[in-house]
Amino acid sequence: MPLTMLSVGKVAVINGCRAKDTTRKYLEGLGIVPGVPIIIISEMGGNLIVSVKGSRLALSKGVAGQLTVQV
Repeated sequence: MPLTMLSVGKVAVINGCRAKDTTRKYLEGLGIVPGVPIIIISEMGGNLIVSVKGSRLALSKGVAGQLTVQV
């Protein structure tokens, strides 16, 4: 399911990314890679604050929708 469908506070594991190569490489640099747990800290207007590997990151609704996760 897309990351945008995950509820606040839920933990999921990243399955993949359907974004373009440049966006995918940017996300990989931030530690958002398949197999890594991700938690949604908060959501405002579809934009997300997530926790990955102990860091908090802001993701736009468009980018978050291209990330697939498994609960």
